[in-house]
Amino acid sequence: MITRTLICLSLAALVSCQGDASDLKETNYKKFIGEQDYKLPFKTRVSEPLAIGQTIHAVGTLSDKPTRVDFNFHKGSAKDADLPLHFSIRFNEGILGSGKLIYNTFENGNWSEDEQRISNPFKAGEEFDLRVRVLDGKFQVFANRVEVGVFTQRLPLDGIDHVSIRGDLSKLRLFHYGGRIFPNPYMAVAGLTPGKRLDISALPKGKRVNINLYRENKEYALQVSIRYNEGAIVRNAMTSNVWGKEEREGKMPLEKKQVFDITIINEEFSFQIFLNNRRFTTFAHRGSPSDIKTLEIDGDVEIQTVTINDAPGI
Repeated sequence: MITRTLICLSLAALVSCQGDASDLKETNYKKFIGEQDYKLPFKTRVSEPLAIGQTIHAVGTLSDKPTRVDFNFHKGSAKDADLPLHFSIRFNEGILGSGKLIYNTFENGNWSEDEQRISNPFKAGEEFDLRVRVLDGKFQVFANRVEVGVFTQRLPLDGIDHVSIRGDLSKLRLFHYGGRIFPNPYMAVAGLTPGKRLDISALPKGKRVNINLYRENKEYALQVSIRYNEGAIVRNAMTSNVWGKEEREGKMPLEKKQVFDITIINEEFSFQIFLNNRRFTTFAHRGSPSDIKTLEIDGDVEIQTVTINDAPGI
């Protein structure tokens, strides 16, 4: 009787440990690469010069009663360094305190008189997702995935070596920069073997975006077809160069004209697919999981970043 009880307790502990490991893996899958708790106020040195096509991406949570959040590009570490970009999110300005997002520059100890103001898209206590994409002579700005403005670069990018974020954030969990101007269609060697994850950020510009993973023989190992005109995300693959059955289950979670993040994780038996940091679906392999050689992205889309990394938890 005692032996049976000990066996039952051991099995229960094993199931509990397996459940905890599975939960941790799922949590890691939903995160951005590099996500962590950053100390606030935040300031970091940029390890390489900012270039056209790069996106600077910050994600956090606003405090319950915010007054102001500042996002800056610095030329140097001094307190009075030039700021080629200064975004100040003011929650106590505007009609009935609706707030304003202010763009300005600071040069040679003086603020520019050309202060540009637009409506504040952020809400107290909610997620703060700010993306600044460097274009030729412009900054393209997205707030919570929606483009809110394109601002003229008043100072050269040369010499920008620090980025800072300060103000009324209760948490900052992501700071990342990268990307470039991608061709369309875009093709690259993938090497998405089991244990790897593919992360793509992109801005849809029309009816359809296709993400294709090919085997060495050019056969589709997976196609994720985001069809805004159909309100569906269609998954399929080939076997012996013949398309299989389409999988269309799942509510369309993406919005037109909003930046989306897609994560595709290659596990031994299936692809795990996440959209905007939320689980979307699982797609069972229809061939060898190790034979994923090439990535292609095409359709009505402006690609911002593409990365392949180890998937924590596998």
